Amino acid sequence: MPFGMSNSAATLALQDAIIVGLDAEWYEHDASLITELGVCVLDPRTIPKPSSNNTTGPSPAWDILAALETHHVRIKPHAHLVNKDFCSGYPENFQFGSTTFASISTAQKMLRSIFLRQDEHASPRPVIFIGHAVDNDYEVLKQRFGIDVLSLGTIITTLDTQTMAIEQSLSPNNRQISLKNLLAHYGIQEQYLHNAGNDIVTTLITALLMAYPTPPTPTPTPTALSYANLKPLLTSFNTASSPHRPSYGQLRFCTKCDSELHTLRHCKVSMLHCDFCAADPKSAPQCHTHKTDKCGDAARTRATNKATAVAPKTQNAVPCQWCVQSTDPKRYKGREAYGHESAECPFLEQVV
Repeated sequence: MPFGMSNSAATLALQDAIIVGLDAEWYEHDASLITELGVCVLDPRTIPKPSSNNTTGPSPAWDILAALETHHVRIKPHAHLVNKDFCSGYPENFQFGSTTFASISTAQKMLRSIFLRQDEHASPRPVIFIGHAVDNDYEVLKQRFGIDVLSLGTIITTLDTQTMAIEQSLSPNNRQISLKNLLAHYGIQEQYLHNAGNDIVTTLITALLMAYPTPPTPTPTPTALSYANLKPLLTSFNTASSPHRPSYGQLRFCTKCDSELHTLRHCKVSMLHCDFCAADPKSAPQCHTHKTDKCGDAARTRATNKATAVAPKTQNAVPCQWCVQSTDPKRYKGREAYGHESAECPFLEQVV
């Protein structure tokens, strides 16, 4: 409860608060390069009231989720960086709406607009912020986008699905649980995790399923069926042209040639040039397949040089891949990342 707010005022704020979920994906070799943002919004003014008479069907959480506003935004300067070395990324496989491409400044405007959404009196709506390992999300917003959401004064409480899972004894030995394992508890499998949009939608799904458990049934099929039905419902509800939701960025952007008239899938540009690959005899044959600023080898080299410059000398030649990916500066800024190997990472369960 915000300082100075009475109990009655806090109750009213909670009843009218919008739920905002956020997830970010970043380049696996350099956590400072954010590649995707996933944002979802639940407004209590637009969702149906859960039925108290549901004793045999799916959880009432699915009725609530039908009103979910979703956004999946790929950050244009970094959108060409697709993770594949440590874990596969799926930026082109958003399952719950439209994907748009946005500049960093447009992404900043989106975040401010959502966290400062106003009511009919032009007053900011109170916000319940939700995420899976929310400390990472705070760091992303503050360090990568220059937005300190806590200082905006709209967040009245924060929910972390990792903490919720521990409180409900869903996590073995009270350890941090991965999103994949939390979904599995409810019989849900999502093929395209590590897509920021999918991750935040499924995070909100698990939060609501913990709040509104599925009534006992002989088999777990009601939850699985409800999840499958939700995808086309939200996809049609959250098209970029939907009048009831704001849209940020543009639908067309080519991560290969930077054209705003088509996407990578329809790119017909065949002759480009990469100075980095041209200078290396081993990679010279592929120097005409991409631009210098889109070169994956160059990005990995820059990331390695940056990490080596700040890392203390240890016996480990290879850093912990999980800590290198983390947005927590205590982990990725050298000492922690280079202090142990991936198999020994104490933070392993925090990774999806």
